[in-house]
Amino acid sequence: MRGKFPKRVGGQHGVLNAFHWAYSVALPLTIGLMAVGCERMPWNQPSGSTGSDSLVTSQTSTAVPSRPVVPPSEIIATINQATISKKDIELAIQELRATAETLDQKWEPLPETDDPNRYDLHDVVNDLIVAELRTQDATARGIDRESEVQQLFWYRYRTFFGQEWVRSQLGRMNVTQEEVEEFYRTNQQGFREPEQIKVRQLAVSSEEQAKAALVKLLEGVDFASVAQQVSLHPEEAQGPLTKQWAMRSAEKAIFAPSDESIRDLKDQVLEQAAFAIDKVGGVSHYVKGADGNYHIFQLAERKPGRQRPLVEVSDNIKQFLQLQKLVDQTDELRSKAKIEQFPERVKGIPQ
Repeated sequence: MRGKFPKRVGGQHGVLNAFHWAYSVALPLTIGLMAVGCERMPWNQPSGSTGSDSLVTSQTSTAVPSRPVVPPSEIIATINQATISKKDIELAIQELRATAETLDQKWEPLPETDDPNRYDLHDVVNDLIVAELRTQDATARGIDRESEVQQLFWYRYRTFFGQEWVRSQLGRMNVTQEEVEEFYRTNQQGFREPEQIKVRQLAVSSEEQAKAALVKLLEGVDFASVAQQVSLHPEEAQGPLTKQWAMRSAEKAIFAPSDESIRDLKDQVLEQAAFAIDKVGGVSHYVKGADGNYHIFQLAERKPGRQRPLVEVSDNIKQFLQLQKLVDQTDELRSKAKIEQFPERVKGIPQ
């Protein structure tokens, strides 16, 4: 994540952007990668040829962990003395469940009895047996010594233990309530929900038209009716824009930069006019926008700004601080390691 996570940032806006980036992007991604399992990772896509004509290297798997010792009461099946354990079944189910939840599918426990119409626990065991049989045959044929297979294995090895490192560190990482409170106190402005509004809008090309439209509106004529008669874009007075919340541009850039359900008015003059309306149903004075047209707004709905209390955001802050500590620990590992990079060699890699 180095170079992507805005860890050391200047000014309050930098800290707030880091928090919102981490909580909305980095944490879900980190947790999601651990939860989904390897079957959804890019390395499980079809790879290049690994046939018997591949090069054979002398690299051995000395760093590969030994098979776990399984108590007899935990053995579900044996394949040429290799064991399938209850824990294997449990891990397989966890992967299946995580995948289902990632795809927004409701998880239902697998039947314990053989069910010809559903994937059941017997099928899980059978799939693990098949996988073990293929693994044993692959090593017997020397596939584990093929160059491309070894490269793919070590890619998976590196990624797997990188994820396990994250899991391990998160499990032992302590973020105190005092740290959470201090972060909230220091960045209290970042936990404010900005004011949002829904507005109707009409635009005309001349000031005379704008004056005439404003007079009608102040006399109580329906805004959509006036817009239908004179506006360059009458749909903005009654269409989908009235259903979309708007936020001040500066606040949207901090609090909702990628939220497409919230828009901004993109013109400082128009923004000031729309947000200055003091009551629902009220209309603004006409203002000339950057497009050269004259605009009038009617406030359809307002959502007042509020300060989110600590109790509401405490868990978010704790997770953010955990992520920040992970980045610090990674930076420490980087500082102690001898790293050489050859960026010019990245060019031309197939994508």
